[in-house]
Amino acid sequence: MQTYGVATLLLSIVSMFFIFIDYQAIAKIVFGISLVTFSISIFLSLIEIRLSTKAIELELSDMEGLEDPSVMEYLRKKFDRE
Repeated sequence: MQTYGVATLLLSIVSMFFIFIDYQAIAKIVFGISLVTFSISIFLSLIEIRLSTKAIELELSDMEGLEDPSVMEYLRKKFDRE
């Protein structure tokens, strides 16, 4: 995801350079490619967020039956056992 984000920024800079030197057609093409890489980056970010959310839900799923809702107390008990 981060690779596509960096590529987006670099392509945007290249596009601005082509605008600066009056190569409008090339600037439009490069900027279009930049938009595609940005879309890929955002899509991959969404997938990573969903995976992280599922991982947190899985990690916290065993905490539902606790009498004490304190997370710190739960962690203290969990690490004292091991």
